[in-house]
Amino acid sequence: MKFVIALIFLLFASKMDLKMRIVPNRVWKYMVMIFIPLDFFEVIIFNHSIFQLILAMFQISIVSGIAYLLYYIGAYGGADAKAIISLSIAFPFYPQFWIFPFFKGFSLAFASLSNSVIIAPFMALYFFARNVAKEGIAGFKNNILYYFTALRVDAENIPRFHNLLEYIDENGRLKRVKKGVEPNKEMLKRIQKAKKEGKIDKIWITPALPFIVFITIGYVLSVFVGDILFTLISHFIA
Repeated sequence: MKFVIALIFLLFASKMDLKMRIVPNRVWKYMVMIFIPLDFFEVIIFNHSIFQLILAMFQISIVSGIAYLLYYIGAYGGADAKAIISLSIAFPFYPQFWIFPFFKGFSLAFASLSNSVIIAPFMALYFFARNVAKEGIAGFKNNILYYFTALRVDAENIPRFHNLLEYIDENGRLKRVKKGVEPNKEMLKRIQKAKKEGKIDKIWITPALPFIVFITIGYVLSVFVGDILFTLISHFIA
């Protein structure tokens, strides 16, 4: 039941983040308000020991601290940190049912975060496959980075929440960058003007995907598979 409730909150937050890039604080407030009573009920039902309770509090403190630190250094946004903190409160004990998860970790919230990181390589493979299908392999040599991180679209139809890897500067010259630039109205006007004048046809852009989507996928993986990254690192060290 807790898995389904948390998944509903994460899916709702992902939808809002995709649509508006904003997740109201009340989403996480309601999530925590629902799960705190469920946590107490879980403690009573399963009769957790004092040691397990101390470990649960330690887990919440450590994961919340890491989540805030990553937000503080700019690794992700505030909503992402609140999602991880809320998950640490929702699951003070790593849940286990039937044969799941295959690889149990220290914290489900931390596993959700670490699992979200390993999804990035699969996104790169998706971009590469799409660009080979759309652009062909001929342009790969001159656009190696873009083939793995970006999409090429019509210069007059740049979708929302995408950053520019190509743009027209103030002198009317086409600039190519490795890190996406968030477009402003002036940039978009110059791009549209260059398109009408026949100077450009398509440009490379990269989607500014909300990290909560990755956290949600990482959450599902953490419940059914476990802490994949931690398991791989532990296996490698061993």
